[in-house]
Amino acid sequence: LSNAFNQYCSAGEDDDDDDAAMAAAQCLECVATVLKGVCDKPSILKALEPLLVPLVLKIMGNDGEYIEYLECALDILTFLTYFPDSISPELWQAFPLIYNAFDNWAYDYLNMMVPCLQSYIAKSPDYFLQGKAQVEQGVAPYIDLIVSIVAKTVTNERASESECRYALSLFMSILHNCHGRVDGYIPIINEIVLGKLGQQVEAQVALTRISIYQVLGSALYYNPQLELVELEKRGVT
Repeated sequence: LSNAFNQYCSAGEDDDDDDAAMAAAQCLECVATVLKGVCDKPSILKALEPLLVPLVLKIMGNDGEYIEYLECALDILTFLTYFPDSISPELWQAFPLIYNAFDNWAYDYLNMMVPCLQSYIAKSPDYFLQGKAQVEQGVAPYIDLIVSIVAKTVTNERASESECRYALSLFMSILHNCHGRVDGYIPIINEIVLGKLGQQVEAQVALTRISIYQVLGSALYYNPQLELVELEKRGVT
């Protein structure tokens, strides 16, 4: 299926063949169906990685050239990151590509990106905290990429409330899985979520406010003393 995707994908590029592009998408859908059937067998998922990781990287690493296949690629990546017990260095190659896609050409796919990002943080917090990526602004730690995703989403007027809640859940993933190791990020997390809370005072639906309170509660769980100092500093206690 992976080879067939590459062949159909190339045919679609060379001849502008819509049928070939549709066949390529169907190959990816079949791959996702296979993964769904073996998701309770992590050893099989690991064995399939060498075939599937290059496919995912190809779709995500070409500046939107294959955006029509991105949804399927993120679906496959979710299976590969969520179900196995650990995440291989090869799979980590997709992490900065997710950020690049979000930042440049696939903002509307945020809700599908978040489950992958949550798995990266939860399964390999050490790798996540040590990792760095080359982005347009220079070399940035992986955690800074997550902060940027959340900040850009909650301050974007065209972002839906659902997208804001998905983005905020990334802060909870960091606070729950990196206990005692991200003290320096508590101020910026508070700045972002409290800024969003200020916009939610008159919102008729409370779901986003609830997500914000969940982040604040996670910060209190992470370090009660540090979080209270931050809240007192901003006069919101």
